[in-house]
Amino acid sequence: MKILYVASDQSVPGHTGGSVHVQEVAQGLAARGHLTHAVVRHAGTAVATEQRDGVLWHRVAWWPPHRLFRFRARASVAKIAAEVAPDVVIERYYNFGGEGVLVARQRGIPALLEVNSPIVDHPGSVKGALDAALFGSMRRYREALCRHSAALVSPLLEIVPEFARGKTELVTWGANVDAFRPQRREPELLRRLGVPAGAVCVVFSGSFRPWHGVHVFEAAAERLVGRADIFFLLVGGPDAGEPRRFRGRRLGAVAYERMPELLASADIGVAPYDTSRLKQLRLGFYWSPLKVFEYMASGLPPITIARHPLTEIVRAGVDGLHFEEANAAALARAIEALADDPALRQRLGQSARERVVARYSWARHCEQLERVLLKVAA
Repeated sequence: MKILYVASDQSVPGHTGGSVHVQEVAQGLAARGHLTHAVVRHAGTAVATEQRDGVLWHRVAWWPPHRLFRFRARASVAKIAAEVAPDVVIERYYNFGGEGVLVARQRGIPALLEVNSPIVDHPGSVKGALDAALFGSMRRYREALCRHSAALVSPLLEIVPEFARGKTELVTWGANVDAFRPQRREPELLRRLGVPAGAVCVVFSGSFRPWHGVHVFEAAAERLVGRADIFFLLVGGPDAGEPRRFRGRRLGAVAYERMPELLASADIGVAPYDTSRLKQLRLGFYWSPLKVFEYMASGLPPITIARHPLTEIVRAGVDGLHFEEANAAALARAIEALADDPALRQRLGQSARERVVARYSWARHCEQLERVLLKVAA
């Protein structure tokens, strides 16, 4: 198939979950033999059109350049679609997008809507209040995108309007299990980062948004400040340096290409989400837990909250451990349990690796996506 993948607000390459997702999906579909064109955001001096890793990347811009005006990329997408003549269009859903689906409808091409964030409004939503003030026009626009799409893919049905759930395929997101693997471990890297010899390295990686639970991670680390054999490593966020209240180091923003070695060199991966910090999660945990998948692919036993679907991805006592959400004391106890038992860490880490390879790789996701696309394009 010839595929046009529209993700106009994402910068590729990049280090955010969205940019990683778009890059992995585009490259994964190309690796399965499909002619894949991806529309992403033009950032700075990036080349406007570039062929890389089997994908032809088209970078577009619009004015004003804020994401809220992404729909204004429609003319650029229409021009690319006319040149490419795709068999099917995929659009990465965004509240103020729609350019991919609408161009596909205009050209009589089937469209697939990739839904990673809620189309429906959660209770008390600012978006819902704004829409009410606009007499429901935004809601009707979003629902029209669903109606114009031949199918949708999503990790959770509850974030899709009820009328569209019958044509929504549930898919899993994942990790690049070829890049993230235990063999990337570099003991010398830990020494350079200041991790004491023989210490258990506990890592958190992410963008440090409030709902990622960094505050819970740090509070747990403070409780274990007396443990000279446990070292906490924070990867991402705005600041770098040594924390004052616990034993560890903040690396700040790190190039994504360095992440496989960093994660594989650690011993425990923590994903302490605090869903109370994001009201949209009242609809359900719809996130793709990229950090969890990458910990598992790297052979780390993950510790995360006891909430579906994380309890399905990480089986307690089999692939990792769970703790009560927002409970720093419970997280500290889970960290100690793994720090004190090297055999348990090894057993859980090996099982985690096997599970993510079998069920939660990007290759597995692209295989699921391909089945939907073949059905849509038939």
